[in-house]
Amino acid sequence: MDHVLAGALHERVFAILGELECRQDSPATRTLAEAWRAVLTHHRQTESGSCEACGPRWRRHMCSVWRVAAAYFIRSAL
Repeated sequence: MDHVLAGALHERVFAILGELECRQDSPATRTLAEAWRAVLTHHRQTESGSCEACGPRWRRHMCSVWRVAAAYFIRSAL
């Protein structure tokens, strides 16, 4: 995936998670957002473009964790 697009995706997903973490109405929502943030941080992209957790096989594409996050958070935000 292009580094510019990946950066924009990561920025948007983490912004949505930040909004969810700030909510005062549901501690469970805040906990889930924190868990998502931890998992996505673990699956961050390395300098070479591969997923830090999944390895080099995901160099050209998002790993499955980021694909699920993009599908859920970006579509639900539209």
